[in-house]
Amino acid sequence: MGQHMARPVEAKKSHVVRNVVIAILLLLVACAAVAGVFGYQLYKSAMAAKTHVYAVVDEAAKLKSGSAADILANLDGSIAKMQKEAKSAQQEVDKPIWNMASKLPIYGSDIASVRTTVGVLNDFANGTLPQLQRSADQLFNSNLSDGNGGLNVEPMITAAEGLNTTTKTMRAQSDTLNKLPEAHLGVINKALTEGKTQFNTLADKVDELTGIINMMPSFLGANGTRNYVLLAQTNSEIRSSGGLCGSAGSFTADHGKITVGEFHPDAEFHGSAVDQLHDDDAYVFSDLWFGQVIHNITSTPNFPQSARMASELWQQQSFGFQTDGVMSLDPVALQSMVADTQPVTMPDGRVLDGSNTASFLLNGVYKEVAVADQDKYFSSVAEQVVSNLFSDMNSQKLMKLASTLMKMGEQRHVYFWSFHDEDLAALRSAGVTGEISSDKTNPVTGLYLNEMAASKIDYYIDRKTVVTRTNGNTYHVTTTFTNRLQPGEVAALPEYIKANGKTGIASNDLMIYAPAGGSVANVETSAGTSFRRYSVDDHDVYKTSISIAPASTVTVTWDVTVADGAQPLKFDQTPTITDPNVTYQY
Repeated sequence: MGQHMARPVEAKKSHVVRNVVIAILLLLVACAAVAGVFGYQLYKSAMAAKTHVYAVVDEAAKLKSGSAADILANLDGSIAKMQKEAKSAQQEVDKPIWNMASKLPIYGSDIASVRTTVGVLNDFANGTLPQLQRSADQLFNSNLSDGNGGLNVEPMITAAEGLNTTTKTMRAQSDTLNKLPEAHLGVINKALTEGKTQFNTLADKVDELTGIINMMPSFLGANGTRNYVLLAQTNSEIRSSGGLCGSAGSFTADHGKITVGEFHPDAEFHGSAVDQLHDDDAYVFSDLWFGQVIHNITSTPNFPQSARMASELWQQQSFGFQTDGVMSLDPVALQSMVADTQPVTMPDGRVLDGSNTASFLLNGVYKEVAVADQDKYFSSVAEQVVSNLFSDMNSQKLMKLASTLMKMGEQRHVYFWSFHDEDLAALRSAGVTGEISSDKTNPVTGLYLNEMAASKIDYYIDRKTVVTRTNGNTYHVTTTFTNRLQPGEVAALPEYIKANGKTGIASNDLMIYAPAGGSVANVETSAGTSFRRYSVDDHDVYKTSISIAPASTVTVTWDVTVADGAQPLKFDQTPTITDPNVTYQY
């Protein structure tokens, strides 16, 4: 699962269209130079096409910013005009003069590529958007409640079928764009490449939404009762997939009715899941008792492995039972979900909402609540949030939930793994499985962390990453860690926050994963620490340790080479508490 912030939807559409316009205008200049006889006619047609295309841009800009779920909620007012203008643009580039120009030597193939791109735009407006509209209508015009506290899943199943068709259509359109030959004019090639990237990104978003809607009926027990383990991760003491697992509970879904069970602190768990270890796990996760204690099962960034360990440990307890899957939430995810539903009330009457939930559970609780009572706070929030999310379900609430799950899954704040193989395709397209990518054509490099000082100092660590393309298939990655805790503030912190990090130093084991089919080189830290190489989950992994003192920074850099012909490199990371802060310079 990649970790960069999604750009606004209308910006994605606008970039696709504007790149088409740029390409048309640049080709006009080229054509005028090599085919002056009909250059003026081509010029007039290009200007007309440009007018129609910009009308599509202006209408697309009216769509509300956000995820693919937001598109469904805002299509109705814009779809007709977008269809009309895109069709007019298509009629211009279908004129005989464009056909003649596409046969010109050298630049003819560039003109053909522009015509194809406009064609994809027209197909999207007049074919794909109506498919989305029908799916939206199926959800928004249906009652999702069965009247007995359960869920009416039939509208969701029908909408999912329509979304599946839309996803296939968009993938075919993306393939058409991706197969276009490289343009002879560099500037045109750049414009078309950016257009492909933006369209692929939008297709990914629709694919994620399809996965969310597809997974909901089975997830909510539409075909029979489902029992799940629910992990509570605490990012203040960082682990590769989020944070230390301070407690675990359960919930049951039966025909849309959600029942949340009791949470149990990590100290109540015994047993072992070491049979889930493989490759160099014992070396990479040394000193973390990986597989032996539940609070460290999230030391791996590969969440399916954590889920299998959680299920195995859960079943070994007196309160345990066989599970259908494992879900994980951290305080950042809980805050987003509180914002989507309603504030929650703590045992002491404290009210947590969409602005203060994460900071309280990640830091405030350690300052204001006795250690023995801290787990009750998280379990109380999780119980209320999960119950509120799925009660009285309607289409607006479903779309809001889908949007939140997509964003939180992309940023690794939410995970869900099912032990039913038939669920996994939908969960993967929803982006919530937390798997380490093995896709060579869509390469991902990852940076993952484990706190080794048993402190809660990671709450004070900020990260910033810049990924720069240095050549066709090579990249340079720079991640900067900053400890915003000031030296004078350390003494006043509670012992539970400082723990072994009494000086306010965050002591992190750091792992860099090479992409599938690619490699990593020149791994360095500003602290001069050395790296050791391992093999984990068929990936080369480079491990070192860094110490980040109060009011200081540490920088980590590495170079990445991806497979020939691969898509642009994506960056994945242990989730941050605030903005992921990842910049792609390409």
